Amino acid sequence: MDFELDEIQIDEDATKRARMRQLASEIATLRAQLNVPAAIRNTIGGAAIGAGMGLGTIGTLALGIIGYNMGSGKDISDEQKAKIQAKLQAKAQELLRLQRDEEIEDSTSTGIMSSRDLRDYRYDQYEFDGKWLDLVGKPGKKFHMMVYGRPKQGKSYFCFDLAQYLSNFGKVLYIAAEEGFSATLQKKLEEMGGDNDNLDFANFRDYETIKNALPGHDYRFVIIDSVNYIRIEPEEIEQLKADNPRMALITVQQATKDGKFRGSQQYAHNCDIIIEVIQGVAHHTGRFAPPSEMAIFTAPEVKQQKQKAAAPVQQIDMFAEDSQEDSDF
Repeated sequence: MDFELDEIQIDEDATKRARMRQLASEIATLRAQLNVPAAIRNTIGGAAIGAGMGLGTIGTLALGIIGYNMGSGKDISDEQKAKIQAKLQAKAQELLRLQRDEEIEDSTSTGIMSSRDLRDYRYDQYEFDGKWLDLVGKPGKKFHMMVYGRPKQGKSYFCFDLAQYLSNFGKVLYIAAEEGFSATLQKKLEEMGGDNDNLDFANFRDYETIKNALPGHDYRFVIIDSVNYIRIEPEEIEQLKADNPRMALITVQQATKDGKFRGSQQYAHNCDIIIEVIQGVAHHTGRFAPPSEMAIFTAPEVKQQKQKAAAPVQQIDMFAEDSQEDSDF
């Protein structure tokens, strides 16, 4: 029966529990190597090999005796003991970390976390590199990015480039609500790297379709282009995030003539990363890195054309009080 790799569903919690059991077993084995005399240790080892080979009682006993004879009078050297102790310490630390993570996850589910748990909490993050690291840092795995700008500034090209990069970390769904499955969408795909097994496209044009479609897939990243076209409200965006807790969300929004994004300031308040696109340059404000810029178009002639006469950048304050009234689409 043929199957695709992306059809395999991995239970990360079960994987973590299996790893914890494995570590506990390995720790017990290492402790035994330190504490059990060499002769007995080799006897146990030989017997285990015999049992694993299916040699029966006699064969198992014979290998146990061989192990005893080989181990007689041979103790662990200081060097060997130090290596075992180093392994033991490393595995014990990993097991303790996994156990602490489970305790902290239990705390987060109650809505209350102790100061110690908050201090020890390890936020899962994506290990971005290159230009994406320079632009946004290492975002948390459930980040929400808002990309906005006036028409023909490079928003879609920026999101296409980002989608190709994000596909290195998991499945990506690009919801091309405005363009649909058009020739222009195909052209952008060809220009930004071609087909990709980890990148899917959808032409969904309403909130309910998106809401119902996402739970049936394991998309780690969803790009909605654009929020204004679909007319998704801030509360509906938050509902999508709540219904898909393992998903990072990138929402694209149109901008008014004066460069402000359309809609309620609440769109920005609920984001971790804000990207304003002006004349082919992405201007970043976010929680994971200082403000920064990145040229979207790499071809010199295109970059020059897009960047000339660029308007001054007016970065918005993600955490400011509401200052912008809702705008009509």
